[in-house]
Amino acid sequence: MVNKLLYFPLVLLLIVVSPVTSFAQKFGFNEVLRTAPHAPTTFCVPNNDQNRNALRTDNQTVKYSTKDWLFITTTPTWIDDAMRDQKITNFYFETAPPVLLADTARVAHHVEEVHAGVGGLQTPFTGKDVIIGYVDTGIDFNHEDFKNEDGSTRVLRYWDHSLTGGPSPGTYGYGVVWDSSAINNGTCTSMDDHSHGTTVAGFGSGNARANGRMKGMAPESDIIIVESNLGGPNWSLTIADACDYIFKVADSLGKPAVVNLSLGTYFGSHDGNDPASEAMEAMLDSQPGRIIVAAAGNSGLSGKAHLHNNVTSDTSFVWFKTNPAAMFGANTIYFDLWSDLSDATFEFSFSADKAGPDYELRGTTGFHTALPTVGTVIYDTIWSENNDVLAIIECYPEQVGSNFNMQVLFWQIDSTDYLFRFNATNSGAFDIWSGSWHGYNDMETTIPTVAQFPDIANYIMPDSLQSIVSGWNCSEKVISVGNVQNRLGHIDGNGNQYLSPGLNPPGKLALKSSKGPNRHNVVKPDVSAAGEVSLAAAPLWVQTIPQAYVVLDSGLLHMRNSGTSMSSPLVAGVAALYLEKCSNATYNDFKTDLINTAFSDSFTGSLPNYGYGHGKVHALDLLLATNYTTSFVGPLGICEDPIDIALSSTQTIPTVNWSNGGTTSPLTVDTVGNYSAIVFDDRGCIHYTDTLAISQFEVPFIDPITWVGDTLFTNSTHDYQWTLNGNDLPGETNAQLTVSSPFGTYTCYATSPDGCVAETNPITLTLSLDEASTTSVKLHPNPVSDFFSVQSDLPIQSIELIDALGKRTTLNYVSGQGYDVRAVTPGLYIVLISTKSGVFQSKIVRM
Repeated sequence: MVNKLLYFPLVLLLIVVSPVTSFAQKFGFNEVLRTAPHAPTTFCVPNNDQNRNALRTDNQTVKYSTKDWLFITTTPTWIDDAMRDQKITNFYFETAPPVLLADTARVAHHVEEVHAGVGGLQTPFTGKDVIIGYVDTGIDFNHEDFKNEDGSTRVLRYWDHSLTGGPSPGTYGYGVVWDSSAINNGTCTSMDDHSHGTTVAGFGSGNARANGRMKGMAPESDIIIVESNLGGPNWSLTIADACDYIFKVADSLGKPAVVNLSLGTYFGSHDGNDPASEAMEAMLDSQPGRIIVAAAGNSGLSGKAHLHNNVTSDTSFVWFKTNPAAMFGANTIYFDLWSDLSDATFEFSFSADKAGPDYELRGTTGFHTALPTVGTVIYDTIWSENNDVLAIIECYPEQVGSNFNMQVLFWQIDSTDYLFRFNATNSGAFDIWSGSWHGYNDMETTIPTVAQFPDIANYIMPDSLQSIVSGWNCSEKVISVGNVQNRLGHIDGNGNQYLSPGLNPPGKLALKSSKGPNRHNVVKPDVSAAGEVSLAAAPLWVQTIPQAYVVLDSGLLHMRNSGTSMSSPLVAGVAALYLEKCSNATYNDFKTDLINTAFSDSFTGSLPNYGYGHGKVHALDLLLATNYTTSFVGPLGICEDPIDIALSSTQTIPTVNWSNGGTTSPLTVDTVGNYSAIVFDDRGCIHYTDTLAISQFEVPFIDPITWVGDTLFTNSTHDYQWTLNGNDLPGETNAQLTVSSPFGTYTCYATSPDGCVAETNPITLTLSLDEASTTSVKLHPNPVSDFFSVQSDLPIQSIELIDALGKRTTLNYVSGQGYDVRAVTPGLYIVLISTKSGVFQSKIVRM
């Protein structure tokens, strides 16, 4: 027992310490400051002028930023000094512990059809030229499922957060990065010592090279590995760094990228508005070709670890039970409270009650108003009527972006027979997370009647909803994946049949799959996929441990893993298939198509719901949703002049790659042959057009017009149509035309069955027939060898020679000799003589 009078001054002193000489420490920060004061650590500080100036002055590099936060790597000592000197206004620090969250699955989710390119697809899709980044426990890159056919590694980069000594990538300032050359030449020392990361990457990207089995969803995808330091401070910010790194490497290679996060923490705001989530959302918004997929969590059987309270003027409460195995010491009590700032209007206090059967209040504290306590540390004590300490309480209220967060710790608890209340009154709302399975504390679900304990009328019962992991998994822009039973069992490495506990049937939601929604009632998970009892690549060292054969597959190269950790890479692999087909698609394009094509069955019930989300992933229908059609617009053959082939489509087509190397639409074609195109819509979705056969059309021949008296003559291999001044003359479809005043410009054209048109040169008549008949045009000599002359009553404007194929040649006049035909091949020609009164023709023989 602690005497009240002796303890009170200490409590008072701690509460009234001036912020001028100290600052309200973040829960858990002192431990990091004590154990690793100079270790490079990820932090973020509010994005404001004071903090930007402080970082600039102290040469602290900003890795990236969002509208609310500046993300840096520095030491806990710098943060501590900067806060004490009031250089910076605040900083973000979290203590939520991270947790690690295929043949049958490919069939269940219709991935096989996508790999084969059937079912309405034009070509197979396997994730080629798409990067999947796995942020996990690493990978055993020596496994054949992660090698190319030539034996080289498929792992492009391996950034190990747990190593020191560099080289570290970019401005991140910690860890060691290896490239594919280091892996291929054997100098990379990082390795998956856990096995979780290897199985996750195998389920998403394994190519079955080892033994032809357990191929992943995107077997030709490129791989980037980030090995997370699960024990690092501010862990979620390191995951944001990992995403940033993966996307930047992908950008440098000109490839789209998917990030898989089969890890998370069950504590936090559960609204996707924390700093790490805000950073990831900014990355997704910045450009297309980026998708993040996350595991929803595996706490579906962990009881009622969540509570939501809409606070009223009636004082409501919830009871917490002590836990002898609590994370912060035997029989301590811890819970994590979150609220929107606009809802942080409630008042709260703490009490201790004697448990049944004779329930009785034993002590209580005064009330505190939530929002005004931000930035302080509240120390309080529950005293009994006899001035005994029933519990000491620490509260760490702070503002995190647009949220109010308060971590609460009870310690020096007098008796484990007590139930400890958290009371709330006035107005507002909040959510609480705890639970003994997390190493914290259960909330009481077995309660007395009102007759036994009248206060119980205002008891708030905990529930099993919102058991999903927090952070990015709750973002509307990140794909959260629930877990469905994949297999009932398999033959293990000892040749024995393994069966899943509970014999949950394949296709049914896994018993442990976490439930949504997020704190703002957004449906989570978004979709569900087969992950429970899945087989994927095992680290090769597992084969050397006979006791581990119970988790190995019969071939000893793959091992069993379960949970949303496996359903997440399934969807990440499917996302890679999607980006292979639509490389410029956004995360929202993918999410929309993913949800719209998710399917229901007898297990799912009405959708959406908080277990299956919007349904089960259907990879084939997902890719079919991006299909569109094209058709050719233009002639099917060439007459004499080049033709234009255009494409019509149900989508906007900014990119066209023709089979002849052209890249424009319409395409100008002057050569017969087969033409096709590979086209991309504005999302980069690929489509292969049909093949268009361009043939040589029959071109008609028509002689030049001859004018004799009041009649025009021509000759054609096909039909005739005379025109006057550009307009067809109705009924004038014979080889000759009798003209009369008013005169004009005449032509005649012929059309072949293919639609090709040959037209004479125009002949313009301006004289009456009597005047024209007096005009005399004579050629001599005829036949001719070198030069001939023309005798005409009218001035000559030009003379053309037309051969038997209709080719026209303009003749040059050589002074004193006549028109030169020395370059003309011997034969019969028509001479067209143009005058101001019209065009006359005559025949001439070139000897």
